[in-house]
Amino acid sequence: MPTTFNVISIGQLADIDTNEGNNTAENASALVGLTFGGPGDALVNDFVELSPVGNPGSFYNMNNSPNDRFRIDGGPVQTFDATALYSATITYVDGTTATFSAVVMQDVNGNTYIAPEFSNNADQAALEAAPIQSISFDGLLGNQYSGTTANREEWDFVPCFTAGTEIVTQKGMQKVEDLRPGDLVLTMDHGYQAVRWVGQRDVPAVGALAPIHFDAGAIGNEVALEVSPQHRMLVTGWRAEMNFGENEVLVPAVGMVNGEDVRQIEGGQVTYVHVMFDSHEIIYAAGVPSESFMPGEMGMTAMGQAVRDEIFEIFPELKVEGLAAYGSDARPSLRASEGQLLLH
Repeated sequence: MPTTFNVISIGQLADIDTNEGNNTAENASALVGLTFGGPGDALVNDFVELSPVGNPGSFYNMNNSPNDRFRIDGGPVQTFDATALYSATITYVDGTTATFSAVVMQDVNGNTYIAPEFSNNADQAALEAAPIQSISFDGLLGNQYSGTTANREEWDFVPCFTAGTEIVTQKGMQKVEDLRPGDLVLTMDHGYQAVRWVGQRDVPAVGALAPIHFDAGAIGNEVALEVSPQHRMLVTGWRAEMNFGENEVLVPAVGMVNGEDVRQIEGGQVTYVHVMFDSHEIIYAAGVPSESFMPGEMGMTAMGQAVRDEIFEIFPELKVEGLAAYGSDARPSLRASEGQLLLH
């Protein structure tokens, strides 16, 4: 697991470690009862990338001389100061809720962050279940720590294909990792459209980052297909019409897992590839329709700062006018749980 990972920035808050030199964050209870984010100010917009300065190893220690240090989105050096654990409630953008244990990190200036988990546990699943609108700290679970684990889970928000997936282009079938800006790809709605950006990342194929595998023929695909868990596939037919009033909907791949011909497979490394057009498109992978990269709140906040800067250079209107300037999803989108209802 990496020591560079995404965290949720929740602002500059009261100092939770008021007495230096011991292993207690004496003022941690000052954050109990506070809510961060809300309608019109969703926390899904507040993901930032934390990276170590030097090599903190597998632990951020708050009693070193000097304490361990880190950067946020490649910015100025910050000094780690304290950590605490809270019982907390997540409210998702769709209004549903979940409870989890929130790991909180703070620097010496009170800049405070909610960290992902150090393993793929139930708390991490809650953090990744849906776009987060707000988080409330309900109680203090622990404030006597000498630091916090630096090897943490990556957030899984970015929809993408795995390397080797064949895409229908004007030149025939091409592997997704071989696509380049300017290449013409067949879309369901707008014919051949030029690729504007291609990006990729290598991650461990474990936990929430493990790909979803579709056996050949599972959803009409000509050959086996693998995509990231949040990558959305087009589902059509009477079930979508009956349950959601739409003939065509996009369903996260993880919501299509049935344990038989659609499975999540762990092990080794996986290369995920993102393909972006002038608008959100339905393209053809392994012969079946699925989505291109959509620079929405979850997708962009899960990207590192360098990748966000690259996309904003290609699409400067997104940085000036906001991500809504890109337009809407190509089709109505379901949550993973709704996909399970639809398909089973």
